[in-house]
Amino acid sequence: MANSIPSLVDQLLVCATAGEAKPIVDELVARLCEITGLDLHPALFLDEHATITAQGKAVSPTTAAQCAEDVQRTRIFMQGVYAAIQQKLRQKNNQAITVLYAGTGPFGLLLVPLLPLLDAAQVQVTLLDIHPESLIKVQRVIDFLGVGNFIARSEPADACAWETDQRFDLIISETMRQGLIQEPQVSIFSYLQQFLKTDGWLVPEIIRLDLWLSSGNSTAPGESKNPDLHLGSVFQLDKSTATQLGKGNTACAHGNLWVPDYDPALKDLKLSTFIQVFGNYQLHENQSQLTLPLYERDARILPNSLLRFRYESGTYPQCQGIYHIKRLWHKIQLRKQANSSAKAQQQLAEIPASEWLLDRILLDQLSAGLEPAIQQLYSAHKLADVEYWLASVNDGEITAAKIQRTNRAIINFIENKITNLDEIAPPLDAQQLAHWDEHGYLIIPGVLSASESAAARAAIWDFLQMRAEDPASWYQSSAQMKKIMVQLFAHPALEVARTSEYIRRIFQQLWQRDDVVMTTDRVGFNPPETGQWQFPGPSIHWDVELVSPVPFGTQGLIYLTDVAENQGAFCCVPGFHKKIDNWLEDQPQGINLQEQDWTQWPVKPIAARAGDLIIWHQALPHGSSPNRADFPRMVQYLNMYR
Repeated sequence: MANSIPSLVDQLLVCATAGEAKPIVDELVARLCEITGLDLHPALFLDEHATITAQGKAVSPTTAAQCAEDVQRTRIFMQGVYAAIQQKLRQKNNQAITVLYAGTGPFGLLLVPLLPLLDAAQVQVTLLDIHPESLIKVQRVIDFLGVGNFIARSEPADACAWETDQRFDLIISETMRQGLIQEPQVSIFSYLQQFLKTDGWLVPEIIRLDLWLSSGNSTAPGESKNPDLHLGSVFQLDKSTATQLGKGNTACAHGNLWVPDYDPALKDLKLSTFIQVFGNYQLHENQSQLTLPLYERDARILPNSLLRFRYESGTYPQCQGIYHIKRLWHKIQLRKQANSSAKAQQQLAEIPASEWLLDRILLDQLSAGLEPAIQQLYSAHKLADVEYWLASVNDGEITAAKIQRTNRAIINFIENKITNLDEIAPPLDAQQLAHWDEHGYLIIPGVLSASESAAARAAIWDFLQMRAEDPASWYQSSAQMKKIMVQLFAHPALEVARTSEYIRRIFQQLWQRDDVVMTTDRVGFNPPETGQWQFPGPSIHWDVELVSPVPFGTQGLIYLTDVAENQGAFCCVPGFHKKIDNWLEDQPQGINLQEQDWTQWPVKPIAARAGDLIIWHQALPHGSSPNRADFPRMVQYLNMYR
């Protein structure tokens, strides 16, 4: 077994394809796991031992080891590193060279297994990793291979803060993800370049990000995919740019690209990653986890416009300091494993059902629509992916004020703090409150101005790719619609209502407390019925569990168009909030209470103007109605709760 790793490495260095390399890499990784005692895929693994630095996320030793299973990455990097060492030795006429390897992980994969093929008199190595546990395991590999005479220094350190008087011929680091997001590759190279000799090399030599217009995978089966349109390179990390960045010159990290006329099918922005480890040892798009493209779906960049870009280094993820987010992520992972893990089932059973409200408060306070947020949580492979998405729906950054507000809401809920209204004059008068008490709904006129309503309408038209002046466009198929609900959650025009102090105080007055939380909900689009398109619902229903006593709660929407009674108006059964508990007690067991003959109920359509807010008690049966007018009904749904 002592010679098995050098033998495997010898075989790997001559492999020409990933298919040829896979059994070799699989065996090599298995051997390294045996030597280090590392469990590569522990049960309920959540990467909880990752380290967040000022420059990015240093993944845990286990996650770093898992990267070795990416066959093409392992093949190309090991071949490239070996070729770089050989070329540097030839350049130095076989005089001794010095190599710094930063971010070794627990295997030291890119260099340590290569050492038995080299001469310790010619190659001296310094190893760095931020996790002491990784270096302990690397030392086991070194001892097993008998290559300790190659190691000049092995030190647990942050590679972006480490100091030395030594200068190196090669600096090796693979501390990245696709798109150079999250992990600190850029920061590490821009810092460590100062320790290169004048003729020294960084490995990988080049990491380049390119921007494209793309149709993604949106083509129907049997249709040919439109070729992507290359807009240009947006960033390249190499020795030159690392030196510039290290000196504080960020000119290489920002710029602009011209967007020409293009096929409308290319509605996505794609960011691709190219890696030149050394010379011809390269990773192209989709050849590795490192070069999977990143997409901004439905970006719909304006033709003949200038697209400005910049690459920023700094703390990642963006959601540091937000309470409860890691717990929510862990709960989702448990749910995903519940079918196959008794331990996961047990842990889930110990979580109180009331905690769902805490999850909702977290997401709403971060302006994340509940439905897309849950989709992200279940589809993401790492918490950092969710954090990156949450930052993206907040214009790239979650502000300190929003973090503070989120944490305060979470703490208030956990501690069950009841905060009463302050002395600010309430917006609702006695007549409005009497109407609310009697009928269970209110129309509050003009919470949005005419221009604010118009901006929200424009956001919906643009999102659906429809036009107000073209009725034929109102009925085109859209994956973004569910019945009359439109899956548009994040848009500046929708934040106007969500951040309105006037609207907040209306809900606070009805709830009689000031710690209510605003939802991040979708919008609605209900066009007129035609011979080919009929109103799909939702018609009259309840959104609350029909169990007596029905608790107090509100629901709401803002009309974005003038809405007549026959224009798909919101409908409800006024006053039923006062009767529902007695009604529930009179209903026979085992029937579906949502299935009623609503024609026998006093359902009232509510007409109002664009910008008017309608709030109703959640105990009222309510819903939309068929639009028999000549223009769509458009609404923004919003609510506050506690």
